[in-house]
Order: sequence, then C-alpha cells, then structure tokens
Amino acid sequence: MKNVEEVTAEVLQKIRPSLIESERLMRLANELLNAVKDVSKNYEGILDARLEGSVAKGTWIRGREEVDVFVQFSKDVNKDKLERTILEIGNAVIKKFGGKTEVRYAEHPYVEGTVNGVRVNIVACYKVEHGMWLSAVDRTPYHTEYIKSKLTGALADEIRLMKSFMLGCGVYGAEIRIGGFSGYLAELLTINYGSFFNAIKAVSNWRPPIYVDIEGHYADKREALEVFGRPHILVIDPVDKKRNVAAAVTDTKLSEFILASKLFFDSPSEKFFYTPERTDGHITMTEIRRALRGRCILGLKLKVQQKPPDVLWGEIKHTLKGICRALEYEGFKTFRYDAWSEGNTCIMLFELQELNLPACYVHHGPPTYLPNALDFIKKHSGAQDTVAGPWVNGLRLYVLKSRTKTSVKDIIKMRLAKGDVSVSAGLMEAVKHAKICKSNEELAKLASKNISFRKFLFEFLEARPSFLAKHIQ
Repeated sequence: MKNVEEVTAEVLQKIRPSLIESERLMRLANELLNAVKDVSKNYEGILDARLEGSVAKGTWIRGREEVDVFVQFSKDVNKDKLERTILEIGNAVIKKFGGKTEVRYAEHPYVEGTVNGVRVNIVACYKVEHGMWLSAVDRTPYHTEYIKSKLTGALADEIRLMKSFMLGCGVYGAEIRIGGFSGYLAELLTINYGSFFNAIKAVSNWRPPIYVDIEGHYADKREALEVFGRPHILVIDPVDKKRNVAAAVTDTKLSEFILASKLFFDSPSEKFFYTPERTDGHITMTEIRRALRGRCILGLKLKVQQKPPDVLWGEIKHTLKGICRALEYEGFKTFRYDAWSEGNTCIMLFELQELNLPACYVHHGPPTYLPNALDFIKKHSGAQDTVAGPWVNGLRLYVLKSRTKTSVKDIIKMRLAKGDVSVSAGLMEAVKHAKICKSNEELAKLASKNISFRKFLFEFLEARPSFLAKHIQ
C-alpha cells in the first residue's frame, strides 16, 4: 500500500495545471476581463472590473477551469440598476466570445456561460472600503488579495490537494443543496495548518466545536463561540471578524469530512480525490432493480418552477423534513430521506420500514390517577374506531383503535389534501399535485428515463458517502 506522500504526489501530477494550460487559461481570462472593461465604458457607475476566484489566486484544479470576472459598481448605484446592467454586460461579453449564456442567482443575479470549454461567471459587486459591505460578494476582492498574500512556496498545490480531496469525498460546495465547504474555506484551512497533510491530519482528530481564527480576531475560543452562538465549526473570516466562513457547513458534511480524513490516513488512496479521469461508471437498470429489492421507498415526483438554486433547495429541504414529520406522526418509521432535482422536476425519496401500516394500533391514554382518565374513557368507550378497550396496564389506560387508511400513498394524499403537512409555501401547490410512487417498479421506470436520477437513486439505495463506498471497494 502506498503511503500518504506517494498518493498525494501522484494526485498532484493529475490535478496541477501544466504551464501551457495555465498560460492558455490566463490568456482567455485576461481577454474576457478586457472585454468586460470595454463594454463597461458604456455604463455609468462602474468603477472597475477584476479577476477573482481560483484563477486569480492560482489555486484552480485541472479539469475544473472557471473564470470569474467581477464588475465593481459605485455604491451610489441602486440594486435594480446594478442587476440590470450586469446582465446586459455579461450577455454581451460571453456572446462576443461565441458562448451561450444563462442567468444564475446568488444575492444578485449574474451571468454564466461557457467559452472554449471554460465556465465563465460575470458577477456584480460594489466597490467599498474594508468592512463597509453592501452585499455578500463585496468581500470577494478582499478574499482574493488575502489568499494571494499567503501563497508562499508550494501552498497553492497544497490547496489544490485540499479542494480535490473535498471534491472526491463529496463535501465540497457551500450551496444549500450540498451544505459543504466553499473553495475559500478550503484555502483558509490549508493556510491555517500549513499544508494539506497537516490539515487532514488535524481534521482526522477534530472534535466539535472546531475553531479557526487565523488572524486572531478574538481573544480565545470561548469568546468567539459566545459571539456566534456555539456552532459546531467556526472559522473566522480573516477580512471580516463578524463572519463565520463555515456557516454553510452542515453537521453531516462536517462529520463526513472528519471520517474521510480518518479513513484516508488508515488506507491512503487516490480514490479519495477528484481527478478528471475518474468516472462513476454506468449504472445499469439491473443494478437498480437489485438494489430496490426488499426496500420500502416512497417517492414524490414534483413539477417545480425555475428558481435560484439556493431558494429551491431551501424549500426542498424544509419540505422533506415536514413530510418526514407527518409520516412519523401517522406511525411510519422513516429511516432516511433525500431529494433530486433537474430542470423543472424534483423527486423526493423516503425510505420507510413499511409502506402499509397494521389495521389497528394501540393508543396510549393517561395514568388512571389523573383527572382526565374519565374523559379518556368517555371519549373512546363508544367511539366507532375503537376495536377493544379501554383497559388498564400498569398505571396507564390503553385502547385499541382502527385505522381508516393504512397505505402510505393514501395517508400522505389525505394529509396533503388537508394541508396537514409542513410544506414550504413555495412548493405547496407542487406537493399537492405530486405524483406519489410507492412501488419499486415505478421508481425503476423513472430511473430508466434519466441517467442523473438513476445515479442519485443508486447512491440513495447504497446509503454510503462516496468516500466510504470507494474505501470498501
């Protein structure tokens, strides 16, 4: 078995851009930047344009080339004008280079496109003094300069290894859908510990709450945790002491990162890393049907409106929890749940202990010594849905009740029709009109029509983080 140093050396050869690749990307980036500056001359209130992100810092990974051009507006420009202008500039520039454009959404809309196989983002921010932020992205130029000031020696390659490891382990990405580590956070962790090896070794021994404050903005961990409400991971932004860079990291992704780091040191392997050559393989329908065998999976297929991804996924996650609570209230045991979305389709999956409940259930009453014991007896003795009882067992009253509906499909339909499920307002109508799938063949049919959903369904059924699945292979 190879040791950690041998594995990382081999991975680095695959993910580090060559000199020719770097020069080619920087040439394209500068051409895009100059084009943005030229088009910006036609608009008032634009002060500058500059390259940001991993290309500007020199920390990008081969196969994940991405150019971010930030247009800096005067703080006197109102939000509507800023958003309107950036869409016009972004569309004009990317189309000039022969690329197709798409509007994406963060705090402000921005333009994304592909030019010569490279993803390009043209983003608006305000040019402000340090600490005088008008929007979240106003910090970005300060982030870029901070990271560049720390990149001594081979630290850029160490950051590439960290990002690649996070990608390979499925914990990279701060968007709500993922709830993981941003690129900036990956850079800060590597800088804090001095190398990829030191960082991952430290992570393998992490025990929440984790605290990182590179610039020493706070006197100690206790003071900082009190200010931020004791999160499980707190990484103080070097350029903004009031911001936790790790705020988007969920407990699940934090735990997966810690576990992946432990496993990596236990059995070092390239499988933990993202490399462009790595593929997930083709999942066959035979594998899907085999994985579904004997499983109780409830599926809801929704038609959703086009929305900013973080808005949509915030609604999806809230709705997943609401449906889970409703199922458990009715007596179903829910093991796990997750969702997949593409275009205007969202499919929610719930793995249950069973898809049909028993015809009868025991309803627990109060202890006999409480005043409401008589009320319980009066209510249930002559009720139509009472099968047997009330009876006394130990200190408490019990009664056997019948269910009017036992199928999960019928029960969830009934609760949704009544509006008796905690569903995000933005998905209320979509959930009410959702197609409910409770047979494995229905799910297999959906998987046969969409490769992306097939992959998601297989991973849901496998129920292992990607790094753990690779470790077991």
